[in-house]
Amino acid sequence: MSTLRRALLVSTATLALAGAAAGPAGATPTGSFLKLDKEIVRAGEQVRVVAGCGVDGLNFVGSAAFAPTGQDGPYTGNGGVAVFDVRTTAVSWGSATVRADAMPGIYQVSERCGGGHAGSKELTVIS
Repeated sequence: MSTLRRALLVSTATLALAGAAAGPAGATPTGSFLKLDKEIVRAGEQVRVVAGCGVDGLNFVGSAAFAPTGQDGPYTGNGGVAVFDVRTTAVSWGSATVRADAMPGIYQVSERCGGGHAGSKELTVIS
């Protein structure tokens, strides 16, 4: 097989895998991502959060497991949002503290981009 043909096959396969990984069109805003430094925590622990939304702009990352911050959007009275130390159009990073009274269980950490849901991760609180 020629080098050119091999390169073409590899490129086509890479594009196909990237498309499959992205999921159905419109599932999440283009370029959005959400990462937590740990997925299993105890009440009162801090979680580092890295998030980005591409062109849509990051609104917030929140969870019923997070302690309120005073700027909690839809989580007011029922959780809180991550506080970002650095916020740019490409990536934001910061942290959230798990509520001291969080009961053991699985909580969703949700990302909102451009006013819409952009995905979530599970956070497990243990005793």
